Amino acid sequence: MTSAHPTGGAADTGGGTGVIDPDRPGEGPPPVGYRLITPAEWYRIPLEPEERRERSVRALVDRTHPRRDEAAGPRRELRDLLDHLTSRAAAGGSLELHLSTQTLLGVPLPVSLLVTVESPEPGDSLAIPAELLAHGLRRRHPEAEVTVVPLPAGEAVRVRREEKPRDAEDLGYPADRTTVVLTHYLAVPDTGAHLLLTFSTPLVELADPLLEMCDAIAGSLIWQRESDGEAGGR
Repeated sequence: MTSAHPTGGAADTGGGTGVIDPDRPGEGPPPVGYRLITPAEWYRIPLEPEERRERSVRALVDRTHPRRDEAAGPRRELRDLLDHLTSRAAAGGSLELHLSTQTLLGVPLPVSLLVTVESPEPGDSLAIPAELLAHGLRRRHPEAEVTVVPLPAGEAVRVRREEKPRDAEDLGYPADRTTVVLTHYLAVPDTGAHLLLTFSTPLVELADPLLEMCDAIAGSLIWQRESDGEAGGR
């Protein structure tokens, strides 16, 4: 599955790729991609292929610390952190990582979005109903807020929860800092797969307004099919 990213402000606006098994027929041809709009201040890193991921990481480092000689240390630290995060995300099957570079009164707003395809169980040709998926997620995350919400791309299971991130120290957060995680599970039409949009922020105090923005991003997603003539050619 490919993604076309129309945001004008991102340094990387090309398509990332992920695979949905074509041998799992549904009622019609599955989408070949999706379109997702993020704020202009967000930076998109495609996770595959590796060469493109590395180019995007280097470009973000250059954008953040343009003075190479004066900022050699911070550049190296940022590059090492981004390499670690993106490599691990790619190994987990994710398609792309979006990082906010927005600021509020000069203070960065750390929000991220990870896009992942979750493959179906062997033998499944269609995604399970949203309500049934929500029931399973409530059992998996009993402390989470789990709801089914209508989006233009279809019904989504929305899961809001808090967790202690594994990379807290790498990211420069206190080890006991709680992160708010919001995941939208969207069934990919005519397949058994789900597209996961996972947003996270350590700003628990600003979580509500930030997650409103994240909900709007999830609501911008639309599927693209071969007949659209856009996603498949990117």
